[in-house]
Amino acid sequence: MRKFCDTVRELRQAQNLSLRETASMSGISPAYLSRIERGKEPPPSPAVIKSIAKVLAADPDVLFRLSESTDPEISHYLVNNPCAVRLLRLISDQNFTDQEIDKILHFAEKLKKN
Repeated sequence: MRKFCDTVRELRQAQNLSLRETASMSGISPAYLSRIERGKEPPPSPAVIKSIAKVLAADPDVLFRLSESTDPEISHYLVNNPCAVRLLRLISDQNFTDQEIDKILHFAEKLKKN
């Protein structure tokens, strides 16, 4: 599995952004970003992860997974929506494949449009 630090560095380089530019746009110091990219710091707070993802045009959920953290908005939603927790538990207990989960997502998107 890829590491958070390597992914952030690769995303930054793919955007042709310098460490200093990325740090400035993310609201953190270049030294801190450098330590993150070198794996000398644990993954940052959820707010910083979201900020970095935005700057790097990345999916924040990917960075959250790599950081072994959860977006606080998702956690809050789950706390307040027990049916969503039941759905996740079902998906987990039944070992749904990515393809099956994609079907559920497609159905949910269609359902919401109606």
